Amino acid sequence: MNASISYPLVEPRVMSVQSIHQFAEKVALISDAASPVGRAVAMQLALQGSYVIGLFQDEVGSLDELAELGTLAHGLKADPSTLAGAAEAAAEVDKFFGRLDLLVNCLKFRPESSFENVTESVYLDTMNKNLGSVYFLTNAVYGLMKARPKPRIVNVVSMVDHVCEPLFAASQAGIISLTRATANAFPKNFRVNCVEITEGNSRSSEETGLVLRTDDGVAPDVAARSVLFLLSSESVGLNGQAIRLG
Repeated sequence: MNASISYPLVEPRVMSVQSIHQFAEKVALISDAASPVGRAVAMQLALQGSYVIGLFQDEVGSLDELAELGTLAHGLKADPSTLAGAAEAAAEVDKFFGRLDLLVNCLKFRPESSFENVTESVYLDTMNKNLGSVYFLTNAVYGLMKARPKPRIVNVVSMVDHVCEPLFAASQAGIISLTRATANAFPKNFRVNCVEITEGNSRSSEETGLVLRTDDGVAPDVAARSVLFLLSSESVGLNGQAIRLG
C-alpha cells in the first residue's frame, strides 16, 4: 500500500525496552546533522547506544556534547547532494565500521528566488540538495546496508502548507515517490519509509533544554521520535509509507 497515512499530532508513546535496546551498537548515518531534526535524531540514537555519523555540508559541526555523554558520535564534512560527497561519506562509514544499519536523509534547501525568477543554477541546487541528496547517499551506502539483517531508511519530507514554493514542493514530492520506489525495489530485509513534517517556529525550554513546539509546526524533538519509531522493529509492517505529522 502506497497511500499517505495521516496521523494527528500527538506525543509519540514511549518505546518498549526491547525497542530501545535494539539500537545498541547499530551504525547510523544522518545526512544533515546541522539541521534541527537531524541533530535531534543524532542525539536520540546516540543516547540509545547507536554509533552515529553526522554529515555537515560546510564546516564540521560539533557533536561534542554527545561524546561527553559517553556516546560514539562522529561529525564528517561531506555534501551528499553530489555523487562525490555521497561516495566520500560512504567510504568513511566503511572505514570506521564496515557496515551501516540505519540511514536518515534529512537535508533540506529552500530557494530564495521566486517562481518567476528561478535560474537553472537555483533549480539544480534545489533538486540536488533535496531529492538528489536522498538518491545519491542511499545509492552510495546501499552496499553497506544490504547485507545487514534489518536495514532501515527514513527520509524526512518538509511539507509546504503556508507558503507556495513550487520548486521546493516538487523536490519533496519526489522524495516521497523515491521512498515508495526504493521500498518496492530493495530486498525484503529493507524497510524504507518517510516522515512528512510541517516546519514551524520553535524554542528551547530554559529549564529542560528540550525543543518545544510553539505554533503549527512540528518540533524537531517530536519529529525525531517518529523517525526512531520507523527505524525500530515496531514499524516492521510499514514499508514505502509516508507518515504525516502536524
